[in-house]
Amino acid sequence: MAIIEINHLRPGMVVNKDIDDYRTGSVLVKNGTVLNRRLILLIKNLGIKQVNILDEGDYLKEHPEENFIIKYEVLSDKVGTVFSDIKIGKKIVISEISEEVDMLIIELTKNDNVLGRLRELEQTDDYTFNHSMNVCMLSTMVGKWLGYNQVELKQLSLTGLFHDIGKMKISQNIINKPDKLTEEEFEIIKKHPIYGYNIISETVGISKNVALGVLQHHEREDGSGYPHGVRGDKIHEFAKIIAVCDIYDAMTSDRVYKNKQSPFLVAEHLDESSFKNLDPKITRIFLDSISSFYVGNVVKLNNGEIGEIVYIYPNKPTIPIVKVGDKFIDFLKERDIKVVDILK
Repeated sequence: MAIIEINHLRPGMVVNKDIDDYRTGSVLVKNGTVLNRRLILLIKNLGIKQVNILDEGDYLKEHPEENFIIKYEVLSDKVGTVFSDIKIGKKIVISEISEEVDMLIIELTKNDNVLGRLRELEQTDDYTFNHSMNVCMLSTMVGKWLGYNQVELKQLSLTGLFHDIGKMKISQNIINKPDKLTEEEFEIIKKHPIYGYNIISETVGISKNVALGVLQHHEREDGSGYPHGVRGDKIHEFAKIIAVCDIYDAMTSDRVYKNKQSPFLVAEHLDESSFKNLDPKITRIFLDSISSFYVGNVVKLNNGEIGEIVYIYPNKPTIPIVKVGDKFIDFLKERDIKVVDILK
């Protein structure tokens, strides 16, 4: 353990002694908490000068389950800096995050339950940043399920991480607008894949595959996407993967202009879209793999009842069986019943 000056605190460090809020006398940060950027800012704003920090190696021997959160927070901090730098015209230096991406991939692929991983994480108020981190993790898992090798996984992870980087070149008044965009504003938003492609293309040490994935992640199988309206096999596979993960995370997250939707309603949307504008193979692998993680979750139904998912039909990822009290609701038979929220 060591006493660390406040300006030397970094996400991923672990608190070794409770940090008290002198204003209320209550505990602000508990012993054993993994620090993230939000907590560090909170500690700084209280005027605390030093924090007692655990040695990471010793902590992980006792708490190996925390390794993922620590690796995530370290990468999150560095990626946050990259996003901020892009806003002011700096270029991405890929070597500054390369090792952290490698470590996160290792931690992710140890355990398929990426949804459980996402629920473990503290989120900031920056939707674009959180969304980019989430899509990075979801797409990495899809790559694993598709049998990608380590080089391909790394490239795909970077594609997920930077798929919306072009939005850093667009006014935040448009990005964070709580109302419906005007036609002119939407046309500006539609340029972000091109801005992102230009940023990635100018980045030393990053694959052309990543740049294409960023450019094409809003293209669609039927040619209805943007920015170029390409279709089918003209779309890079990375972009097809990002498209599915992008939609899933966006629809299951709270945004300034829209509340999150139930993962099962989103799964139904993806399933329907796979017959038109999303790659059917990738969508099926995503839905089949991710749906298995919902077994054991407590959910709220559209009739107001609370129950637990006990079964998901094979090859029918949108159709569970839910146990409510002593009864079982089979969604294959009860077509009007829907999952509206996952409570835990």
